[in-house]
Amino acid sequence: MNRRTFIRHSALLFGAGPLLLPAWATAQKIPTFPEYYTYTGSYPQIDSQQYRLHCSGLVAKPREFTLDELYQRSQAREIQTFHCVTGWVVQDVPWQGISLSTFLAELQPSSAARYVVFHSADGVYVDSLSLEQARAPGVILATHIAGQPLLRKGGYPLRLLVPQMYGYKSVKWVNRVELTSSRPMGTWERDGYAANAYIKKGFQWLDLL
Repeated sequence: MNRRTFIRHSALLFGAGPLLLPAWATAQKIPTFPEYYTYTGSYPQIDSQQYRLHCSGLVAKPREFTLDELYQRSQAREIQTFHCVTGWVVQDVPWQGISLSTFLAELQPSSAARYVVFHSADGVYVDSLSLEQARAPGVILATHIAGQPLLRKGGYPLRLLVPQMYGYKSVKWVNRVELTSSRPMGTWERDGYAANAYIKKGFQWLDLL
């Protein structure tokens, strides 16, 4: 699928996962996003009871996490502006999740590990960060937005949030994390987008088409 087809077929669908609020949460209005992109044209149906996050690769402690286990670790709170590479911005989005730096420390990356690869439950989407990028402040595995579980269209039950980079790096519906010595080409990167997608002032998405 090329970039134009991807953008043209991105749909605004509705629906959310079960409302599993943690004790700290106060429900707020979820910020309005102009688009919820999906590379496959649909949003994965994920059963909260069957969901597992598989963590493997160059780590001393590979393991799986249930959604309950992820919610128990969901302590990091971030208010971040979300930048889509297509040009729109949503200011001051309140996120809750797991510090990726803390999460990786639990897995204990080996000395050979250089990259963290994130796979989506849609079976297609993949992207990665260097270990340095993954450990940067504010980078989280998000479980909640505005005090509520992520919407299905927004990545329920788990998505990556990389506030320093454009949104295509923030993989939705994450169900596998793998540490590797080499960097695979990400889904959007195969269409010519940058692997190091740091937000740039004055960027025009049409320049990429």
